[in-house]
Amino acid sequence: MTKAWRDIAIPHQDVLKGTFKQSEFAADLSQVHLGKASEEYQNPALFYQRTYITEGMRLLLTSVIQRLSGKGGEPVIQLQTAFGGGKTHTMLAVYHLAKGELAASELQGVSPIIDAAGVTELPKAKIVVIDGNQLSPGDVKKRGNISVNTLWGELAWQLGGAEAYEMVKQSDLNGTSPGKEILIPLISKYAPCVILVDELVAYVRQFEPGKSLPGGTYDSNLSFIQALMESLKVVPNAIMLASLPESDKEAGSQLGINALAALKSYFGRVQAIWTPVATEEAFEIVKRRLFKEISDRKGMEETCRAFTDFYLEKKDSFPDETQENRYYQRMLQAYPIHPEIFDRLYEDWSSLENFQRTRGVLKLMAKVIHKLWTDNNKDPLIMPGNLPLYDADVRNEVVYYLPQGWNPVLEKDVDGSRSEPHLIENAEARFGQVQACRKLTRTIF
Repeated sequence: MTKAWRDIAIPHQDVLKGTFKQSEFAADLSQVHLGKASEEYQNPALFYQRTYITEGMRLLLTSVIQRLSGKGGEPVIQLQTAFGGGKTHTMLAVYHLAKGELAASELQGVSPIIDAAGVTELPKAKIVVIDGNQLSPGDVKKRGNISVNTLWGELAWQLGGAEAYEMVKQSDLNGTSPGKEILIPLISKYAPCVILVDELVAYVRQFEPGKSLPGGTYDSNLSFIQALMESLKVVPNAIMLASLPESDKEAGSQLGINALAALKSYFGRVQAIWTPVATEEAFEIVKRRLFKEISDRKGMEETCRAFTDFYLEKKDSFPDETQENRYYQRMLQAYPIHPEIFDRLYEDWSSLENFQRTRGVLKLMAKVIHKLWTDNNKDPLIMPGNLPLYDADVRNEVVYYLPQGWNPVLEKDVDGSRSEPHLIENAEARFGQVQACRKLTRTIF
């Protein structure tokens, strides 16, 4: 007899209580830098506990470690394709690693990466965070007793306060980009350092060509990014990570599209680490965020083995992939969620315009798990037929991504107290006992 999923996999407290917020699925680099983020993002140990290090993230962290230790590594890394944990999430992994608030041994999954990078100890680095959504080129920012106008003024201030700002003061006041002859000594003086630039296009697209703002001009900002990248190549223990949108649509206005094209050409001259997340890695990312560590490994293995044996036994009734040896491993990786749910969400639903792969899956599954937990669901796995589409919160999350008109379809034909499948189950006890009709219609949906 297989155990219920709820006896083996316990959700995190915020999922159990239904207190998770959509915003908490979106990491905010600036809030962490200001010390104002939620505990799971602010606390390095907790952050790494809930972060699954994908292959792409492992390669990136290795390069950062090597760079900060002066042992090679790329000077500039462009994050144009999310690693699955998301671009900002990846930057946060670098932030907590490089800041050195905790020893690497206290960050789950980091020690093997440091060993593989051939480094005994990671030097603490100066961290600069430039968030294009937080900064406005039309505003002058008060930093202590200093007024900072530009990105280069902000960079200097974060690197070394008033002393560092003096090195770029003239350029900051007149809005012209400092050249390499200023930037190289500045970065060298405060290295090892990590410069994290998020939402760069969002900042640059605010400049109208030919118009000067306190933050400089469109051209001076593009010149600065180019000079900064050239300077970083020269300083062996300094690194920049920058995120760019993946498409013109994300870039926004025509100015945003132009800025993205220009920045892509600059970044194209330096190597970017680019490893998309595999679906199996996505299982781990979602599991780590929604569930505590599984303590009853034997119970989990027995459930997955029972399912795969059943699929082999009834091979004519199930898809070919269930007959492969690796399907058992996929079941273990996805447990307590059936791999079919992940496949449908990552392959089919991710083609919907508004559905963001990892974040969309997290938001939906958090609501599903909360409802199943409170309803005392005792099934061995969370399967497509279990999805509680009768619950308004879950149903709203689902129809949000679909064209208008799906709500009445769900209420009449799929799930809920007035639905056709529910009426059939009420009339026929054999079906009602196991929710046969509703499980079928939910699965088809």
